Amino acid sequence: MSKLSFAQIQDELDMEFFLERESISFRETRGTSGVQLNIKTCPNPACRDERWRTYFGIDNGQGNCFVCGKSFNKVHFVNNYFDFGDNWRATFQMCEEILRDQGYRPKRKAMVRVEHGDVTLPVSDPLPLPDGSNLAYLEQRGFGPDICKYFELRWCQFGWWKFKDPDGNTQTQNFGDRVIIPVFDLDGTLKTFQGRDLTGESAKKYLFPMELPGTGRYLLNGHNAVATDHVCMGEGAFDVAAIKLAFDEDPELRHIVPIGSFGKHLSYGAPDGDDQLGRFLKLKARGITTVTIMWDGEVNALLAALDAAKVLSGIGLKVRIALLPFEKDPNEVTGDVTRKAFYAAQLWTPALDIRWRLRNPYAEDAKKKAAAAKE
Repeated sequence: MSKLSFAQIQDELDMEFFLERESISFRETRGTSGVQLNIKTCPNPACRDERWRTYFGIDNGQGNCFVCGKSFNKVHFVNNYFDFGDNWRATFQMCEEILRDQGYRPKRKAMVRVEHGDVTLPVSDPLPLPDGSNLAYLEQRGFGPDICKYFELRWCQFGWWKFKDPDGNTQTQNFGDRVIIPVFDLDGTLKTFQGRDLTGESAKKYLFPMELPGTGRYLLNGHNAVATDHVCMGEGAFDVAAIKLAFDEDPELRHIVPIGSFGKHLSYGAPDGDDQLGRFLKLKARGITTVTIMWDGEVNALLAALDAAKVLSGIGLKVRIALLPFEKDPNEVTGDVTRKAFYAAQLWTPALDIRWRLRNPYAEDAKKKAAAAKE
């Protein structure tokens, strides 16, 4: 039996591609429920009427024939067209074959087992919660249960982090009312974490645990950069999550793993290689050949991206730089804008570096904003 579920087929199978693949005549129309495909031939073996009386809704994934009255979803359409009858194994295998021809790639799941090691997180609950519910804050930003599971997000309502001060006294940090974002090393070992404030009242949007190493030496989600040759580097955790959501919507981009730099920088120079550049060297050894940098759409962020690109190019990686709209990050734009920026990303070269430093693509917008602020 195919490993694909009914829901995956309904969500992913492109009916226009399927109809063209099988040379089934159709035309696009617009009905009360949105865009519809008007199909010449009914797929029902008992009907096969060819008077253009069959319709299929693109938005709702449902269709029907006005001659025989039979209704169908995508799976049923394929089943009827090939006259598979009760042979659902053959139906699902055919759907899988169509999706492969279509260029389908499954959405990436976490592929590296993680270990919490010696780090004990503040008392918190994994998201989604046991009853399947999620935080409104995350849902409103499009981060549903699958994303929460992928990034191992947790909800800390009342939780504290204990640490020793320089005098050896036990102190605490309050991580209550925060989303806990674990940070794993490339081998899947938990090294540290962040706490994102949800109240909007804390002076610190992100809280970092004392005594644990800083996030700046790690690559968020770097442990999942396996079975791929391309990573896309955003800044913060929710930028990385937004990139994943955007890429999951495009089968051509699902092999690319989003990772995070924890800011507009790339750490390097540690004698023992315990920094982000050292971890990129390890990713290169795993098979990573290309890095697309997608930091904020700002003058200084682009300059920092050029600096990082130069360093990464120096270790033999191909580096592309994606330009988002002015003063926007992946978490502030729609998925199609993120994908457009990715596809339009330019390969870093010394010539591009000089050109963008002399004429920063964001400089004009920055000047207009500054002028407007003076008025």
